[in-house]
Formats: sequence, C-alpha cells, structure tokens
Amino acid sequence: MGYHATHFEGFESVSPAALFGPRSVRRSYGRAAVAAAIENGMLPHELSGVLAGRRVVEAFPVASRESVTDYAVRAVAEMMVAYLSQPIA
Repeated sequence: MGYHATHFEGFESVSPAALFGPRSVRRSYGRAAVAAAIENGMLPHELSGVLAGRRVVEAFPVASRESVTDYAVRAVAEMMVAYLSQPIA
C-alpha cells in the first residue's frame, strides 16, 4: 500500500493550531477520526495502509475553524476515498 496523492478541494488550508499546536488538540482530532473510521467499518490494517506511517492530521489536514466532529466525518470520507483509490493487490 502506498502513499495516496489525492488532493481534496473545498476547504481552507491547515489550521496551525491543529497541526502544530498543542499535542492534546492534535490528538483529539486524530482520535476522533480514527474512532469514526473504525466505527464506520474500516479495519485497523486498512487504516494503517491509508495513513502510510503518517498521523491522521498530517494525512488529512484539519480545515480552518473545523470542529472535531466535523473533522472526523470529513476525514473518514477522505480515508475511504483514499482506500478505494489504492490498486488491488
């Protein structure tokens, strides 16, 4: 499984607070996205393949002023697109 190069339009650039801010803020966004992905049927090994060693907020940046809940929903959608875009092994 490789690094996905899909670019998603429709949101502002990364929120510095979410990507470079306090670790607890980054973790809350990341945890919410991982929990939502697993709740929506993504298996842990599939999630690992999509992330390709990156953190969730690195792979799927947080949009400016995006709530944790909104981020989790959007990140899961982007994870599913990235997963489905990978070539079949």
